[in-house]
Amino acid sequence: MALIGVAVAFVIYPLLESKDDVISSDWPAFATGARLILEDPGHLYDLDKQKQIEFEVTGGKTLISLSIKGILPFLAPAWVAPIAVPFELLGTNLGGRLWILFGLACFALGVYLATRPRPPSAILPAFASVPTALVLLNAQLDGIVALGIGAAIALWSRPYLAGLALGLTLMKPHLVLALGAALLVSRQWRVLAGWAAAGVLLWASVAVLNPRWVLDWLAPSGKTIQTGAREVDLAHFGVLFGPRFQTLGVAALTLVAIAAVVLLAWRRRNDFPSAAAIVVAGGVVAAPHALPTDLALVSLALAIWGRARWHDWLLLSVGALVAALVPAPLPAIIGVLLVGWFCLRFSEWKWRPGQEPASAG
Repeated sequence: MALIGVAVAFVIYPLLESKDDVISSDWPAFATGARLILEDPGHLYDLDKQKQIEFEVTGGKTLISLSIKGILPFLAPAWVAPIAVPFELLGTNLGGRLWILFGLACFALGVYLATRPRPPSAILPAFASVPTALVLLNAQLDGIVALGIGAAIALWSRPYLAGLALGLTLMKPHLVLALGAALLVSRQWRVLAGWAAAGVLLWASVAVLNPRWVLDWLAPSGKTIQTGAREVDLAHFGVLFGPRFQTLGVAALTLVAIAAVVLLAWRRRNDFPSAAAIVVAGGVVAAPHALPTDLALVSLALAIWGRARWHDWLLLSVGALVAALVPAPLPAIIGVLLVGWFCLRFSEWKWRPGQEPASAG
């Protein structure tokens, strides 16, 4: 009953929160992208133009967050902007509230699809967790990513359709690098073909408006990796290499993390729920950029695994809450340790030398 109460509170909160709370989330960035894709798609990633539009969205309010050029910029892939358009057309305030509810609905549906044929109540521990609350408060896109993963799992017996469903994960492609590597290593060519087709369709949907958007996107997207950001990924430690070698350090640590996640998943390749949970959760720590809100995918991974106990959910919620509050680089340390621990749990790692892991095959 307690979990149901928390879940209901999450759904009600966007309807009751103040206008300032809506403006203080990440919604203004998505609203800015929505306006620009309609009015001036050629300057979608022009930060000076974004600054002008975002001040209109916020009514001149300066956002209290780690910013770039004094704003919270729109740095998502261009195809995210059209999705935000119908919400922004309803007005920044109402549109923002509905955007949050849309994200929550996507997350709930994604967890449901990933956990079938278990009863619908299986979604409650994941939905009523602190990472979901962070997604709610920040109006982030993790719910759409979760829906793509959940739909792919539900359609796994139809590989091309599963790949098409994974197209939804491209709303935040940096979170599924480990998943992509795992599919390559396991030679899931039909899934990859469907995923690639979805990517081409998404690219084409905005290329007609701005053929150069990919090039325009790549340059400013690297600015999201900042020393003071509350990152929860291994790559964040690349900032310790200094400005000259930061890019190289981030890339190297990302590759190391991806390799570790794929190797761990490979050990459980005969146990689909365990292997899937590892690449979904590990994708967060292996991303070049991941924030505490992205720990919602670890909630999804725990639900996919299906063997989590109450203390696992408690550990995830406490870890996510602390990571969201403490200054950098503590969130990165917490994130790496937290996700690393869960990946070991999913792998059912045996600490006795020479012992092979148990498998469902």
